[in-house]
Amino acid sequence: MSDLKQVLNDEIRRLARKEVKQAVQPLQASIVALRRQISELKKMLNAANRQAQIIQQKVTSGSPVEPEDTEPKLRLNAAGIIRIRTKLRLTQAEFAKLLDVSMHTVCSWEKGKSYPRAKAKERICALRTVGKRQVKALLDNVAQESEVSEDEQ
Repeated sequence: MSDLKQVLNDEIRRLARKEVKQAVQPLQASIVALRRQISELKKMLNAANRQAQIIQQKVTSGSPVEPEDTEPKLRLNAAGIIRIRTKLRLTQAEFAKLLDVSMHTVCSWEKGKSYPRAKAKERICALRTVGKRQVKALLDNVAQESEVSEDEQ
């Protein structure tokens, strides 16, 4: 009798494992797909963070960073400079402060009387990919740095 009981218990366990396996298998496949998607999103986020750091470094310090082959050459004219400035909702004074030039320089760029030099072009190119919120944060940082330097003098 105990043999029959043991055989029935083993068969019940086997069938239960088979049913659980069939129920869990589609879930495991979706888990693998979701993990792959999470990994791709993390890679994209890391790349975006690196790009944001490069942009911030270019805008604030103006120092050249290793050039990327993916960046297109920047061709600027007066209308393009005005378009960038108005897209970011900046005044000429704020735009000049971000680029570390005078307001008169920005004015002459926008009138087409002069053109930005290489250093300013790089900064303008960096500003093209920055959002309005990031620009406001950069302006706040520049204002704080200028206050600190005035206090030291």
